Amino acid sequence: MKLEFALELRISLGARMHINVADDYVRGAVLIESGSFSGPNGLSGTVVPASGGDMPMVRADGGGRFESQYLLRTDDGAVILKRSAGVRHAPPEVVQKLLAGEQVDPHSYYMRMTPRFEAPAGPYDWLNRSIFIGVGRRNPTGSTFRFWKVV
Repeated sequence: MKLEFALELRISLGARMHINVADDYVRGAVLIESGSFSGPNGLSGTVVPASGGDMPMVRADGGGRFESQYLLRTDDGAVILKRSAGVRHAPPEVVQKLLAGEQVDPHSYYMRMTPRFEAPAGPYDWLNRSIFIGVGRRNPTGSTFRFWKVV
């Protein structure tokens, strides 16, 4: 098995909303404000604003899972649905900084995901027929994700 770089996605997020569900975890909700993506073979475009967002679940011990869903629009007008599920864990003090929207060293936490795409027939159909893995990095206003196709 080998990996082939597929795309980088940069998103800006809206205000973070938190639901203190229980003493041991917090559910978050963060909507997409904007973004862009690019990859090899001319794959590039923007994230459709307000088309979805990220719903993380953060445990008190610093671990957590997240799901996200939003739309991508390629520069030639194709619309692609991107869904992802992932895991993030970090020491509790790093989690507190992430939840507060502070800048954090990306090496101080683990953030990996498995994105899935639904693309129209044509030049982006390969997204439908492939498995991807990704790594994420948070910043105070959004996130950057890099995805690789498993070949």
